[in-house]
Amino acid sequence: MPDHRRYGIGVDTIDLEAATKAGIIVTNNPSYCIEEVAEHTMALLLACARKIPFYDRMVRSGRWEVPRARPIYRLVGRTLGLVASATSRERSRCAPQPSGMRVLYADPFVKEGQFDAPAKKTEPDSLLSESDFVSLHPPLAPDTRQMMNDRAFSRMKPSAFLINCARGPVVDTDALVRALDAKKIAGCALDTTDPEPLPDPHPLRGRENVIVAPHAAWYSEQAMAGIAGRRTRRRSAACSRGSGR
Repeated sequence: MPDHRRYGIGVDTIDLEAATKAGIIVTNNPSYCIEEVAEHTMALLLACARKIPFYDRMVRSGRWEVPRARPIYRLVGRTLGLVASATSRERSRCAPQPSGMRVLYADPFVKEGQFDAPAKKTEPDSLLSESDFVSLHPPLAPDTRQMMNDRAFSRMKPSAFLINCARGPVVDTDALVRALDAKKIAGCALDTTDPEPLPDPHPLRGRENVIVAPHAAWYSEQAMAGIAGRRTRRRSAACSRGSGR
């Protein structure tokens, strides 16, 4: 029998109403690729902070200059704001120790001190206004769709960066372009975009202060082996039930 399962951490790409009418149970795998997304987010944060993609492009073009990448600030003492989800809790554990960063989080489902992570709970508006890096990790839902809009960008520091390793539509892309044009934020790093893939040409392409990755935060060899193992175990369990074992 063909396997029509779709394995992943979110269900926003599935027509839940159609699945319900067809009697198909839809669930998710909330622990899948948590470490990978946490690491990818920190990689994007460091790339923004140290302007690594910009320097790489400049050197590849035959130029060897430092001043054009200014200003660069050390991470010690800077503030990282995490918006929702288990992935952000994983991030809060790994971010402060190597970088000396202060970590804030806004998550309506998590209480202060609920998890063993060195982070302080705050309200969304305070997180936006205090953070030097705003990292998005909410699921895509009606109340999170385009949560990063003109109002949200107006709350951020002009020196702050936005990082999105969640779902593209949690960011209002037109509002993001307006914020970048008006220098309301310093830049962004996007593993997910809306639309996806990002068309070429597009206003987000070709900017020195914008990093775009092709929705790759989930990937590692270990993550692939883990999800394949779950698939195999589920198939084996189904076969066992079918044979009466």
